[in-house]
Amino acid sequence: MHIYEVVRWGNDAEDPLSGGPNGPDTCFLVRALSIEDAASIVDRRLAELPHERVQPWAHAVYLLGEESIASDAPRILRGPYVQSAYCHGWRQWHRNARDEPWQEKI
Repeated sequence: MHIYEVVRWGNDAEDPLSGGPNGPDTCFLVRALSIEDAASIVDRRLAELPHERVQPWAHAVYLLGEESIASDAPRILRGPYVQSAYCHGWRQWHRNARDEPWQEKI
């Protein structure tokens, strides 16, 4: 299994400086077989969270690494946590709409 960070741009906080689509991002650490699986798990969770000021789906997926032990099933390992998402040279995929295919950004 792979370890991914799945990101929704922004957060739904009411504060005009730290909330909304330009505020720190909503992130999840996920174990999954593919970027599509990771995003699907997070999209279901984001649909349950408040999303009045932000979109309720994932915008970016970063491949952080491989899991070194046998694992049971895809799942969210940590999150949601709010921080500015930075890609530190990892492979990354993005989409601009929920129904768009994921595009690797090189």
